[in-house]
Amino acid sequence: TDETAAVAEAAGARVIRQSNGGPASARNTGIRAATTEWVVLLDADDLARPSRLAQQAARLGNDQVAVVFGGYHVEGKVPPAAPTEITFDALWTRNWIPTSTVVLRRAAWEAVGGFDEARDLIGVEDYNLWLRLAHAGWGFNRVDEILVDYRPTPASLTAQTRRFAAAELANARKIALTLGLAPSALRAKEFAIYKEYGFELFHVRDLSASREFLHEAARRGPIGWGGQLRRLATYLPLPPRDRG
Repeated sequence: TDETAAVAEAAGARVIRQSNGGPASARNTGIRAATTEWVVLLDADDLARPSRLAQQAARLGNDQVAVVFGGYHVEGKVPPAAPTEITFDALWTRNWIPTSTVVLRRAAWEAVGGFDEARDLIGVEDYNLWLRLAHAGWGFNRVDEILVDYRPTPASLTAQTRRFAAAELANARKIALTLGLAPSALRAKEFAIYKEYGFELFHVRDLSASREFLHEAARRGPIGWGGQLRRLATYLPLPPRDRG
């Protein structure tokens, strides 16, 4: 643990303590305790830039806007920019919204039931909420600037990749069931997840898991030459990837 709580208390902030129930539980507890119309999200390993809130305040928009978000740096890189218009279909393709850049309307959070605290969604509980908000007709405004610097903590790439892959699949299936999406929409989403993580698992040399994921992707759609070659290569005694 770090000294975040002590620093916050020294500055006069109210700090709420609870047992570790995962990110969704912590966020729900904090938002319930808030009395403001909007709530700012920021994880402990991220650093907000000084102009963040001023830029977002200018983009709060009308009463149908639930989320104002922006760009972020991660290890010196800037991920792809989100579409100008965030719709459910755009979000179903991928999660465009970095949680630590979000300013969230409490009324919208409450209207859709808050963050889902299911343990199998840890790591994608934010994505789950954005999808439910978009499906319910809430709007999203984007700030075209870098608002946050993400500072990833050391972790096992293999374990992390497997965990996120499982959470992504659980989320897709839960959203499809809850919102009544067409089977074809779920199949397309599963295909994208299996293919993406099949490639990532190959990259970190988790070859058996990569083979399984690429097999499942191929059952749902064409994985291309790159996918087929990686799938075959999982049977080879490949050396570990150089992390340096």
